[in-house]
Amino acid sequence: MLRLNVAAALSAALLGIVPAAAWASAQSEKLATCLHQNAGQADKEALVQWAFVAIGRTSPAREVVRIPDAKTRQVESNAQKMLTRLVTKHCAREAATLAFTDPKNGLQDTLGELARKLAADELKKRVNPVLPLTITDLLKP
Repeated sequence: MLRLNVAAALSAALLGIVPAAAWASAQSEKLATCLHQNAGQADKEALVQWAFVAIGRTSPAREVVRIPDAKTRQVESNAQKMLTRLVTKHCAREAATLAFTDPKNGLQDTLGELARKLAADELKKRVNPVLPLTITDLLKP
């Protein structure tokens, strides 16, 4: 059944009925959602650390804080092991579909979406606002 659905969707994409990039994006979203839903608290904490390290590699973030290379490697290794476990135990179907539809960029898109979901979770937990502003503060000349 899965084979038929994937083949039908791919055929539709090739014929231009459904844009291939949009369908791949939907598959990335499905895998990110599966990973997010099946991650336990320790998994999510490891993934938040991974997302922090990933952002920490950018130039603007390095102006604020430098993460030691050894810590970066440790966090990335931990995240890779945890993601492998989640994919093989809970999200194999979504991962296989993604590998078929977008083997080049699908995982990166999935990880970006997963990072966004984790950041949203963390922001919801905050007692204090992210920035102590209201919309009227932003609109003042």
